[in-house]
Amino acid sequence: MTILLLACTLAICTLAQVPSDVPRFEDFPAMEVFRRAPAQPILTTSEERLYRTVIRRGVSRGWGAEDGTTGKELAAPGPNFAGHYVIVRWGCGSPCLMAAIVDLRTGRVFPPPFHHGPGHSHFQVPWNWPTEPPLVYRLDSRLLIANICETDRVVRVNDRPGYESQRCGEHYFVISDNGLRLIHNISEK
Repeated sequence: MTILLLACTLAICTLAQVPSDVPRFEDFPAMEVFRRAPAQPILTTSEERLYRTVIRRGVSRGWGAEDGTTGKELAAPGPNFAGHYVIVRWGCGSPCLMAAIVDLRTGRVFPPPFHHGPGHSHFQVPWNWPTEPPLVYRLDSRLLIANICETDRVVRVNDRPGYESQRCGEHYFVISDNGLRLIHNISEK
């Protein structure tokens, strides 16, 4: 009986463990939480200026800034990612998501990971719809998990052009002063 109980306990513990190669929020702690007045976003590109109102309101009023774990809008403006960044999100149709990452210390604006270039907005998240949530992040960690597709391929559907997403899945990024860096991915297709 003792051996059976020990074997069951070992099996349950083994199944409950996360593979060691998958990054965890705890592995990438934020050093401090920014508590001062935020710097104004520095809007240098035409794409950044096109979305200036939503980006500025995200920084100054907290509009579109959500808790990266619960998905609830923040009660007050301030950081929601990696101690001193705010991820501002806004819609662009269904299923479409736009986002900007703003460093509240410097005002520097970063696009989301894997923006696709021509035909897509600089701030469009290549969301692996209907996978929810598209972005997972925490105030106390520099790790960002994005459920995204790396590329689209043009295909013909009923003699009309369409898009087929490729290399979709969880992509793990770490942010630094230079932006996001891909450190791991789990692609589905």
